[in-house]
Amino acid sequence: MEINTEIDKKFRKRIQTILKNLDQGLYERSDIVKLSLLSAISSESIFMLGPPGVAKSLIARRLKFAFKDATSFEYLMHRFSTPDEVFGPISISKLKNEDKLERMIENYLPGANIAFLDEIWKAGPSIQNTLLTIINEKIFRNGGKELLVDLYGLVAASNELPEEGQGLDALWDRFLIRILVLNIEDRKNFEQMIVNTSDLYTDEISDTIKITREEYRQWQTLRDEIIVPQEILELIHHIRIKIENYNQDQLEKESSEREKSFYISDRRWKKIMKILRTSAFLNGRKFVDLMDCFLIPYMLWDEPEQIQIVNTIVKESIRHKGYTLLLNLEPINKELTKITEEITTETSSLKIKKVKKLKEYKSKYYKVNDFNNHYCFIKKEDYNNLNNKDSKKILLYDKNDSYDNYDGSYYCYKVEKFKISVDDDVYEIERKEFEEKEIYTKKPHDLLINSWDNQIDNLKSRITENLEKITIYKKADLKFLNQNLFIDSKKSDIIFERIEELETQLHQLDLKCNEQQNNYHSIKKDEKVIVQSKSKTRRSKRG
Repeated sequence: MEINTEIDKKFRKRIQTILKNLDQGLYERSDIVKLSLLSAISSESIFMLGPPGVAKSLIARRLKFAFKDATSFEYLMHRFSTPDEVFGPISISKLKNEDKLERMIENYLPGANIAFLDEIWKAGPSIQNTLLTIINEKIFRNGGKELLVDLYGLVAASNELPEEGQGLDALWDRFLIRILVLNIEDRKNFEQMIVNTSDLYTDEISDTIKITREEYRQWQTLRDEIIVPQEILELIHHIRIKIENYNQDQLEKESSEREKSFYISDRRWKKIMKILRTSAFLNGRKFVDLMDCFLIPYMLWDEPEQIQIVNTIVKESIRHKGYTLLLNLEPINKELTKITEEITTETSSLKIKKVKKLKEYKSKYYKVNDFNNHYCFIKKEDYNNLNNKDSKKILLYDKNDSYDNYDGSYYCYKVEKFKISVDDDVYEIERKEFEEKEIYTKKPHDLLINSWDNQIDNLKSRITENLEKITIYKKADLKFLNQNLFIDSKKSDIIFERIEELETQLHQLDLKCNEQQNNYHSIKKDEKVIVQSKSKTRRSKRG
């Protein structure tokens, strides 16, 4: 299916301006601001993990500035928090006059568009259960009525993760995006932050670009129309397999060495896709691309120790699996391998025979069999200089590792092949059996040559088509990769490296095609090639 790669630049610029204003005056908080807005427009929840005083509540308060006429609710949980403090007090008049147990929800969480709950894990079971219903169904049960909650985004924070065995797993699972919020690291940023006197709670976003309620609802529908290419589905499948393999590796370790395994439910994967679609939509695209997929790690980890693991899994998956469907090189590889094997079979045959050759020691010596137990090694050059006419004084060496000691000189000459005389006694030089390969080439029939030419020309044509696809893709899609609103542009390097890698593979395939054609076209006569040791070859014409 043809995908519309046009970008709505005006819409994208609007979202970019909103993000810039939300981040104004903050330091090292850009990713958190972006993910908070992305989460809210996706109608999902985000959890911030970090110590007190790192701007978690400030970001949540400023988030409502992105939306026109938005209301917000903020609450710091503690062990004694009651539902009244979060969802609103019971209406005494309703209870007295109508015998109805209804809450007054205005200015409380059920009546808010943006909610921030600090120290979320201190919430009691009654608050947790009501929160689950609101997050899951966007419904608040108030007395005998079910009210639709117009909650865009729920932002929760804590300096700790939920304790195991406290019944918090269900609530924890509903926070789709999770992010660490740490103290400012860069010295310059820190200095600018502490001397900055501007009011960070002032709304600087123009009403003309704020997101209205009508737009927000419309965007939920438009978001669901964003195309998810098969390429992205293949990538997600690959990430799932990598996670399963990691979990299996942990099971095979000793219990004391195991790291916590991952559990990502089908529901979470579906919501992950929702986030990717929202990212594509807010970037002005009609389709999800690989850069959007760098958001996935924020939605996979349960413990901070897992962050690096999921980052690596996703990054390597994008590096190795990206564009495998756009440029499916596997069929070309398989066909070229098949043709190469056929060419080899039809144009050559291999015979292996065993031959005996002088055995070398330390690459410098031959051994004189049955001569002195120790001093029985002769230098190769000395042996090669012997002839069967003249005796020469030769030094013989011992068999220590150094081969430096010698016993004196002996009169030696060659008697015959592999035999020498040492002081008038004849000895054999030690030999070793080697395999010698004889490759016979034969000129292929013209019909075969024509058939191979057709097949290879077809492969080369497909290679050219793929190279043209890359060129088109660079002009149309790739130019926007490093401009994703929610992802660091440096991460696009991984994708560009992948494209370059695929280009290199295509050029290598083209080169192999040319080599094969040249090989069978260059065979003019039947020949024999003897492959000797040390890669020496000897050619001889046949027939």
